[in-house]
Amino acid sequence: MRPCRLLRVAVLASLAFGVSGSAWALKDDKAPQDAAAHALVADAFRASANELTTPALEGALEAGLRRLRDATWWEAQRKIRPQLAQVGDLMFLVTMSDAKPQQSPEAASRVQRLRDAMRVHAAQKPAGWSRLVAQVRSERAKEGDTSALLLANALINEVRYRDGTDGSYYPPSRFFAESGVCKDFAVAKYLLLRDAGFDPSRLRLVSLAPRYNNTPDDWHVMLVAQPDASAEPIALDSPPPAAVKRTPEPGTAASAEAPDTTTAIAPTGPSALLQSILAGRKPASAALRTPAGPAVAALSASGQAERPLAMVFNEDGSASFERDAPGSARRVATNRRGGRPVAMVSVVAGRTGQSWRVDVSGVFPKWRLAPENSAAPSLAEPAHGLLPIEALRSTDS
Repeated sequence: MRPCRLLRVAVLASLAFGVSGSAWALKDDKAPQDAAAHALVADAFRASANELTTPALEGALEAGLRRLRDATWWEAQRKIRPQLAQVGDLMFLVTMSDAKPQQSPEAASRVQRLRDAMRVHAAQKPAGWSRLVAQVRSERAKEGDTSALLLANALINEVRYRDGTDGSYYPPSRFFAESGVCKDFAVAKYLLLRDAGFDPSRLRLVSLAPRYNNTPDDWHVMLVAQPDASAEPIALDSPPPAAVKRTPEPGTAASAEAPDTTTAIAPTGPSALLQSILAGRKPASAALRTPAGPAVAALSASGQAERPLAMVFNEDGSASFERDAPGSARRVATNRRGGRPVAMVSVVAGRTGQSWRVDVSGVFPKWRLAPENSAAPSLAEPAHGLLPIEALRSTDS
């Protein structure tokens, strides 16, 4: 690949991804764009030339950029984030950054919590863990990556869900003893696959932000794996929280008929089936007969496909896909006719004059890049926005 073409691929990737949020924003609005581009390439896109010169990778990158340009971005807490399925395999093409200036505090915290769990795991593993590792490794050797992913997902999903955990990432020894939430399922799957021989570069923990009509604190962590370089990534999701039956108010008719549940304690830890597998009484394949939790699916077909993606991370670092909502005029009041809301759409200018259409008809506004002929308003105050995705597209020489 010619040097200028290599530069173009790296620049396009860094601009489109918006890696590490503010780390990609120009600190000096007056700085030449080409100088900023060279800095982005030098500081953040540290892939080797060999990793960028294959036509397949370049084709995947260009396809991913087109998806991102056409993506729907969801706004929550003054950040916009693309949908998970629209990012797709781009999350495996971006370089994971471990440098503090290129990671947000939240991203750095997630990476550190994962590394903390890995350190504990290296010293202490659940009883029977080696059996799980051996059977996942054997499945991979016999049937391939996808079969091994299915098995690992089914095994870890046999641990019961328990809400109310602390903010740390549980190592499997603690997770198997106490249960946990989505982040703990994701970490256990990550470590099981890693122990079974999967390269961490093919594993990503994804942090998903609130989606449309959900509450702002509805965040979710899930593991995504790429079986091979040409396959669509696979979502390895966790079971949902168990339904909790409400106890009727004392003294009501309903309470007189309701059974006494005050002494019932939700079980924690592995299911009876997983306990048998850990003890060697049953093969790991038994977990595949009636797997718990969401079915393993390609990213575009998973139940989280439309969730906004905030960041991806693993033990090597993180990459952020969220950006500040461009423009200061990000709020447009919703008119009402006869008590019904009317969808309002505005066009907002990014700092470089790029136009974004904003639909505020829902709980969280949706953003899309406006057509090139859309007139962008001039803002009274500087807009704090995005570097244009199409910027600095050089031609081959």
